[in-house]
Order: sequence, then structure tokens, then C-alpha cells
Amino acid sequence: MIRHCFRLMVIAALSVLITACASAPEQSLYEEIGGHKTLNTIYGVAITRIYTDPVIGHYFKGVPKKHLRDQLVLQTCELIGGPCEYDGKTMLESHTGLNIKEREFYILVEYVQGAMRDVGLTYQQENRILKLLAPIKYET
Repeated sequence: MIRHCFRLMVIAALSVLITACASAPEQSLYEEIGGHKTLNTIYGVAITRIYTDPVIGHYFKGVPKKHLRDQLVLQTCELIGGPCEYDGKTMLESHTGLNIKEREFYILVEYVQGAMRDVGLTYQQENRILKLLAPIKYET
């Protein structure tokens, strides 16, 4: 009887330990990709390409590259579980009166995707980030 009770106690203790290990907090997407440094690199690469693009580059004349990069990093950081708080302009505020066409928007997205690949993100990580970024296109 004592052995049986002891076995039950050991099984219960092991169950608690296994459950505790299994419920360890998951790493955020922000941490998974390498945090601020990776986001800064992604947007640095993308912005260099965007500013020289013959179709969309003109939209960014007069916008300092560093300012745009910092804003995009903050915005993405917040969306993917990082410690940042984006308090910049909404998409509508930033783009009012520019008459940006859908295909021009997607040119920019392709530059960001290419930069994600260039810095070594997996397609899964890239898609998870884009899924979180996509809804802000329509924010007002």
C-alpha cells in the first residue's frame, strides 16, 4: 500500500514537472528573428531599394531615410511582439493626397519581402510578419 501511494506521488510530481516544462512561454516572433537589429537591417536594405525605384521613389523625396526606417522598425516591432510602442502616424495620415496605386504599394511590399529573404528570414517568418503588417494598410 505504501509503495502504491509512493508511486502515485512520483507520477503526480512528474506530471506537474512535465506540464510546467510544456507550458514554458513561447518566444515572440520579434525575438525569433533577432529583434531590433534584424528589423533595422531589413528596413535599411528595403529603403535603399525603395528610394531608388523609378516607379515609387518619388513618393519619398524629402523623407529622411533614417526617420522612415525608425518608424517602420517601431511599427513592426510592436506588431510582432517586441517591446516597442509605435506612436507615429496612421497609414491614412502618412499617405493622404498621394494617390498611391495598388501596384505601387505592392512594389514596396516586394522590396520588404526581398530584404527579409536577404537577411535570412525563413518563408514562414516572412509570412507571419506580412500577415501582421497587412491589416495596417487599411487602417485609418
